[in-house]
Amino acid sequence: MDAGGGPAWLPPDLERLRTVETLLSMLLTQTRERIAVLEQAARVRSDAARHEAPLVEWIIEYGIGVQHRPELVHTGDCSMTSGRSRPATRAQAVETLQNTPARACGICRADSALGLLDV
Repeated sequence: MDAGGGPAWLPPDLERLRTVETLLSMLLTQTRERIAVLEQAARVRSDAARHEAPLVEWIIEYGIGVQHRPELVHTGDCSMTSGRSRPATRAQAVETLQNTPARACGICRADSALGLLDV
């Protein structure tokens, strides 16, 4: 710092300081504009990647025990799944509900969505 209270590399007079201020202001504006463009491009790429990802239609949730048996079957968009869940095909979801003690989620009603209810 110099005696004037600023870094030594800054000019000592007001006129040149105003020039530096204008330049830095322009650079800041251009930098912010470039950041906005890059953020928008990243959002577009993210949206595109999300739409390209295969949709999971069915989810099987497994138990915590050593045997990790199937416990629940969910639709792919159910918000009640846990970290112990795995994507499944329609055939796997039907087989799980018909041939194991697993049951359908009470929220998303995967059994109804699979057409397994006698209505």
